[in-house]
Parts: sequence; C-alpha cells; structure tokens
Amino acid sequence: MRLACIGIGSNAIRLLTAEWRAGSLCVVRRERRGTRLFAGLVDGALTKESIGASVEAVAQLAAMARADGAGEVFVFATSAVRDARNAAEFTGLAQATAGAPVEIVSGEEEAVLSFLGASEGGSCGVIDIGGGSTEFTLGDGDAILGAQSLQMGAVRMNGQLSVLSLTDYEETVARCRRIIERDARALLAMPARAQWVGVGGTMTTLGAMERRVPLFDPETCEGMVMRADQVAGWGRRLAAMTMEERRHVEGLMPHRADIIPSGIAILEAAMRSFGIAQLRLSAHGNMDGYLKKKFAQSY
Repeated sequence: MRLACIGIGSNAIRLLTAEWRAGSLCVVRRERRGTRLFAGLVDGALTKESIGASVEAVAQLAAMARADGAGEVFVFATSAVRDARNAAEFTGLAQATAGAPVEIVSGEEEAVLSFLGASEGGSCGVIDIGGGSTEFTLGDGDAILGAQSLQMGAVRMNGQLSVLSLTDYEETVARCRRIIERDARALLAMPARAQWVGVGGTMTTLGAMERRVPLFDPETCEGMVMRADQVAGWGRRLAAMTMEERRHVEGLMPHRADIIPSGIAILEAAMRSFGIAQLRLSAHGNMDGYLKKKFAQSY
C-alpha cells in the first residue's frame, strides 16, 4: 500500500509519499514548495495572493502523489491556517484542488505527530521549529508525557523583529525564552530528558551549514549531533552578516537567509531554557508521524 500526505505549513507546503514495509515507513518521495503562507497572514486573514500560491502548490503536489501511485492522499494544515479567520475559505479551495479533505491539526496534535515521526523510542524530547509555531514534546517510548505548541516560529519571529544585527539576535533569543518560560511551564517542570531530537527546516539548515553541503536532500544531515555552543555560534555569526553575505553561506538556501537567524534564536532559547547540551538532527517530523498513524489504522 502506498499513501501520501501534504502538509500545509507556515513556511512551505510539503509532500511525503511512502509505503509501509516490515513495520517501517519507507519513503518514496519528498517534495516541498516554499510559499511562506504565514507571511500572507495580514490582520488575522490570509491574503488572496498567499491563498492562491499555496492552493496551487497543493494542486501540484497532489497530482505528483497520484502519479506516484498513492492510493490515498491526506492533507493537513498547521499554524498559519489555525490562526487565520478565513481558514474555511482556504481549506475549501485547497480541498477542491487536492480532491481530499483538509484537516486543521491543533498545536498539541502537531507536537505529537512530530514526536511520532522523529523519535526512535526511549525517553526523549522533540523540538519542531516551524514558520509560525514551535512544538515541544516529551515522551517515553510510545507514551507522550507532555506536548505543547508555542506561538514562535521562524517566520513569525522574523516578522516581529528582523535579525539584522547581533543586538537583534540577542533580543529575539530573550523574547523566545520569555515565551517558553511563560507558556511551557508544565514541560519545564518535568524531569529532564537526556536525549533530544530537533526537526524542521532550521535544524536541517544548521546541519547543512555545519557540514558545508548543499541542502538539496535533508537526509544528508540525518542523525547529526549539534551542541549548544555550535547553535549559538551560528546564530551570532549569521546575525553579524549582511543579507547578501548570508546568501553565499554554504548549506544555506538563499530564500532562508532572512528567517534562519530567527529560527536559530528559537532553538538557542529552547536549549537554554530546557538545559539541552546537544540534540540530534532529523529530517523526519510531523508528516512522517501523520502517515505512520494512517498506516497503523490500515493494518
């Protein structure tokens, strides 16, 4: 059986087509279209331009999934659509073009999906930095002990304060720490996790920059470990660069040059607040978790 899911994120629309073999998810195709939907959220509503670009991306990816032989295509949306007062308009159009229902997942559901997609079992924590929100999940094996979604994604924080200097970067880290320590108190009060996994574009970009490899295949950095000092070093280095200098950093896709310092600031804040010395990078996240759940319901 081959299934596909399309994730409508705040920074990109993604496709994952996969099969289930011997109890594991086997990837057939991963694709993305960078639409930065959250940037089109103006005064609480998605603009017609942002809706049009994202719906077109959904149509392209749905056609691709069916061409690959997916027996069923699932579509879910996260932070930008959750926040939009015209979410029904958007999901109606996306559903019509995809030929499949669009599910808006809650922040806590998104956190659990990321854990299911990235965790390899045991006692660990997962951080998923998106465009509009960041999810934290603590678990032990298959048991979810706590899940929280916070309103601080890379596109959202960049919209509040573009990081154009070291001062901007340090202010963003401070803002994110205040959000974490105000809104994630229940998770902070839980016993510390020895193992942490980081997912999302910020994580794979960090890995690509550290290894100086093109980020054409996020799997290149799968399993790589980043220390807290390496994360902080990259944040400060990029903050001191001009936008043009960032676009020439090996491993950094030019279209991420404006938002990557904000994403790294979120990660540094999280590592400091949770006392994380290092974390493992993963290219697997909420989409992998979503399809794992769908396959589990089918077998």
